[in-house]
Amino acid sequence: MAAPAPARPQLTMWIVQRAFAEVPVPPSEIDVQPPDGETLVNFPTIFSTQAAEFTESLVLLGYRVDLRISPASYTWVHGDGTTQTTDSAGRAWSKGVPMSEYISHEYEKTAKGLGVRVDVTWTADFRVDGGAWQPVDGTVAVTGPEEQLDVLEADPLLVADR
Repeated sequence: MAAPAPARPQLTMWIVQRAFAEVPVPPSEIDVQPPDGETLVNFPTIFSTQAAEFTESLVLLGYRVDLRISPASYTWVHGDGTTQTTDSAGRAWSKGVPMSEYISHEYEKTAKGLGVRVDVTWTADFRVDGGAWQPVDGTVAVTGPEEQLDVLEADPLLVADR
């Protein structure tokens, strides 16, 4: 008589959480407007990023596990000691869009070489062998790369067109 096949090891939430924490999540680059690393004091500086949902498939203890990984929140580091946390990736400036639709910050004083970045917190859902999606407990936070920003002061100048 043949010996029974060994039982399949149990896949636990802890194993799935650990796998999620080890998936290489790309850092999100910050887009700043106005561009070219300069903005003005008391002028709305607009921030956005391109973080997007993605799926990663793994084999854990012989099970096929799909992770659907999504950005959950964004922490905008302004470089002047302030931060702003949102659930939006922001958007690039577009004519006619009200300022309330943007992620923006106004700098109060001039500065050189401020390090601005966006840190993204990710969540995940998982499914085992094509089954139903379930939430993974916990999150993964990824620090974005810094961009340098100079905050300048400008003097207004009225010019008559004759």
